Amino acid sequence: MKRDLASLNARFGALYRVWLLGVLMLGSMVMVLSSTSINVALPAIMDEFAMGRPLAQWLATGFLAAMTSGLLLAAWAQAKFGSRLTVQASIGLFVLCSIAALMATEGWQLIVLRILQGASAGIIQPLATVLIFRVYAGGGRGAALGVYGLGLMIAPSVGPTVGGYLIDHFGWMSAFWLPLPVCFVLMVAGHWLLPDEGNPNAKRLDVLSFVTLTMAIFAGLAAISEAQRYAWGDWRVTALALITVVCSAIFFRRTLNSKQPILSLRLWRLAAFRRASWVALALGLGLYGSTYLIPLFLQTISGYSAGHAGVLLLPAGILLGLASFASGWLCDRIAIVWLLCAGLFLFAFSAVWYGIWGASSGFLWLCVIAAVGRMGIGLIMPALSTASLDSLTVDELPYGAGAVTFVRQLGGAFGINLLTVFLEWQHHSLGGDFAAETRAFERTFIVLGLAFLLALWPAWRLRKLPKPIKKTH
Repeated sequence: MKRDLASLNARFGALYRVWLLGVLMLGSMVMVLSSTSINVALPAIMDEFAMGRPLAQWLATGFLAAMTSGLLLAAWAQAKFGSRLTVQASIGLFVLCSIAALMATEGWQLIVLRILQGASAGIIQPLATVLIFRVYAGGGRGAALGVYGLGLMIAPSVGPTVGGYLIDHFGWMSAFWLPLPVCFVLMVAGHWLLPDEGNPNAKRLDVLSFVTLTMAIFAGLAAISEAQRYAWGDWRVTALALITVVCSAIFFRRTLNSKQPILSLRLWRLAAFRRASWVALALGLGLYGSTYLIPLFLQTISGYSAGHAGVLLLPAGILLGLASFASGWLCDRIAIVWLLCAGLFLFAFSAVWYGIWGASSGFLWLCVIAAVGRMGIGLIMPALSTASLDSLTVDELPYGAGAVTFVRQLGGAFGINLLTVFLEWQHHSLGGDFAAETRAFERTFIVLGLAFLLALWPAWRLRKLPKPIKKTH
């Protein structure tokens, strides 16, 4: 039986687009939820496995780094195996790793399993964006992206809320079995609703480019992380930095000379895509960096439990979703630049407020200001998808969707890594006691807010770009 989008649409009727959007949103939600729910479990995991913060942060950054690399496999896997088989296999690997994590006895085992989970999650997200663009080609694309962004943006806040409650009652393992029921539902629904348009004769995967870029990402993260333990001039840090440079050089040289690269660097010749990428980098830093920092801050400085830290982010998650939906609706009606700039400013205000008054504020104010920041992120997501992909041809869409998500995840991985380095450096340089820890968190939040203010410049420059005339070739 033929299972392309046209035949599936004819089979299921007018509601097919709605059902497919629901499956895609749920799949992306559970992947993002898993990437953030671990944050409220970090203190418990650190106690269980006697891990310090520099090592424990790999549970978050390792997932995001692998997710970033997995994005590069999405276009190839979709062309080679089709969307249905690709999604089913990715979710299957994710489920197996979640089950294996429940039997882990060492911290490094959890880190390895999180890396494998991240790789499987990275393959799924770009496929969802591409399918939404294709199935809503006749209209309503902005609204569909808004609904999709609703789930994608709520997940980082709902994850710590639900995860925090479960961790308080069932321990850190609940962060790993939390996504399992949804994964099983997705495997069944995806079997019926996802198209199967694989081409066995599709282009071959550029394995060398994939391996070198993955090595460059992990070596770069490791170099920054190891610099916390040793001096910057230590041979171990130098070796990792050298691996990063060499692998990056090989990747760029090979990719620029390739006719079918795994990451199309030529997309950055377009001014709109280049400027949108800076916003995507800041979005990744803010979304994942704040979701990492806030639960740690609340449990370490304010003394809240994992459950209370998660509850504080719940209203923020609801408002984030509403803002994302509104942004998708507004994308079809006003200039995208206003949505981007408003979102960036709101998040910057929230982060700087946490840095100045967070330690002396009560639960209600912490909740309100976190909600302001999440509203800002919600405004950015659909507008960013439209700004980055609207200048591309139909043939470039799969690569553009993967590239912009790649940049966002890269911002999240290196953002958490650099924020942790800055936090640890400030903590030790200020004396290493509780007062130093408080001031270190305050300064880290301020740095996060300033990074978002810097992203206002490339976002504002998007207003000068004319709407391109699309061609398919």
